[in-house]
Amino acid sequence: MITKRFPQWICWERWWFIEPTLWKEVIMSFLNDRSKDGNPSAPIPQDQAIEAPSILDDLHTDPQAGDEFILADAAPQGLEGAVQWRVAQSLSALKRQIDAAYPGRSKLSDGTIGDDRHRTRASDHNAHISDGGMGIVTAFDITHDPAHGCDAGTIAALLHASRDPRIKYIIWNHRIANSSPIGAAPAWAWRAYTGTNPHDKHCHLSVKASKPLYDDVSAWPLALARKGGTESMLVISKAEHDEGALADIEMALAALGGTNGKPLLQALVDASDAIGVLLSRYAQASNPGKASNGALEGPRPSFEMLRAEYEALFDACRINPSRASEVAWHRNRLLKYRPHYDEVAARTGAPWWFVGIVHALEASFNFAGHLHNGDSLTARTVQVPAGRPLQWNPPGDWVSSAVDAIQYEGHAGKQDWSPAIALYRFESYNGFGYRNRGLNTPYLWSFSNHYTAGKFVHDGKYDPAAVSKQCGAAVMLKALIAAGDVVLAG
Repeated sequence: MITKRFPQWICWERWWFIEPTLWKEVIMSFLNDRSKDGNPSAPIPQDQAIEAPSILDDLHTDPQAGDEFILADAAPQGLEGAVQWRVAQSLSALKRQIDAAYPGRSKLSDGTIGDDRHRTRASDHNAHISDGGMGIVTAFDITHDPAHGCDAGTIAALLHASRDPRIKYIIWNHRIANSSPIGAAPAWAWRAYTGTNPHDKHCHLSVKASKPLYDDVSAWPLALARKGGTESMLVISKAEHDEGALADIEMALAALGGTNGKPLLQALVDASDAIGVLLSRYAQASNPGKASNGALEGPRPSFEMLRAEYEALFDACRINPSRASEVAWHRNRLLKYRPHYDEVAARTGAPWWFVGIVHALEASFNFAGHLHNGDSLTARTVQVPAGRPLQWNPPGDWVSSAVDAIQYEGHAGKQDWSPAIALYRFESYNGFGYRNRGLNTPYLWSFSNHYTAGKFVHDGKYDPAAVSKQCGAAVMLKALIAAGDVVLAG
């Protein structure tokens, strides 16, 4: 076994039985990189000696993303083999951030520049961008070392949840997520990764090829918890579990394709039943948790105390441009399902759009789930509020359950439905616990300029780094009003 004393920042898991002429290139590249620190001849610390592992076949690409190959064609010939190369500054900033959070972490599988096998195909581990004659590497592998606090799965989940505009794609543990739509998969959707390397010993991050993005040294929005952390580590584990649950749902949805030899009608009905179950799971995994597991949050603020705040926030609310297509989709769903919401409105006096927006937030538009919390209509509710409706002969119909939900929350028979009072009622549906954290609740403001991060990932469990995946109630209402679908006084 060969042992070399070079920094792990070079992609060592790709250097094995390298031709002697290439070792000179490796050393020169290393010295060139160190020269940027003004000390090219500084001795390499003993603790950076590593054992070169066997080469991997995987090229760390998104196999369905055509832009990989466009970039490769545009790169100057022979650039990847040039001595002059550097890592994208955004990735260097991320490495410093991770090193500071986990000073004792292993860097065995850390890597940036790829080997000659990478240079035979498009890969972000190649210096595929020319910046003033300097080759730029736009990929970084982060070693999975949970024993020293550096859990690559958690880092991948936090990167994914951040929706940072610098991210091109993330690979971790048989899954890949691209920040752009890939085929039928929407942006940020986790997909199965079929490369030969399962990426369970490190996660891979690629950044976009635009210089303002790949050289953006802004701090990455990651709340990295050290080993031994208390509640925050437990919360992040729950967030990571939910990421896995959502990935499982995507896999199961993909598996619904085809009839598997069944008659078409039977296959369609079975698929419909399965999708109802998946929607219930999605609602449970993505819904904002409540502050105190149904317990009292302290005195509920009165509407008059909050009226001016709601009016100011709603007036200043702007849809996040990166979420505009998702907001438009939510508006279209609300309009499509309006006949169902009109039935509930006729029996409760609550406006159809209020019923629909609650349906989106609590049940993910699932008509096989209770409006109270998304639980399956096959039984009374299990989550808070549990045991609803009191008079229920499962499986009952969605409208009856929805009427009970509106009545239970005290929103039936109300006359005033101005934007401010509507926002108050939406927030009361989920609870006022976010106010104790000084945070605009994602239940109202997610996908807008009033919300960035912070979420109760489970009832009573708060994670400041978690980002809501739901479109907020105020944002949906704003979209309906802007399109003329809803006209409200006051």
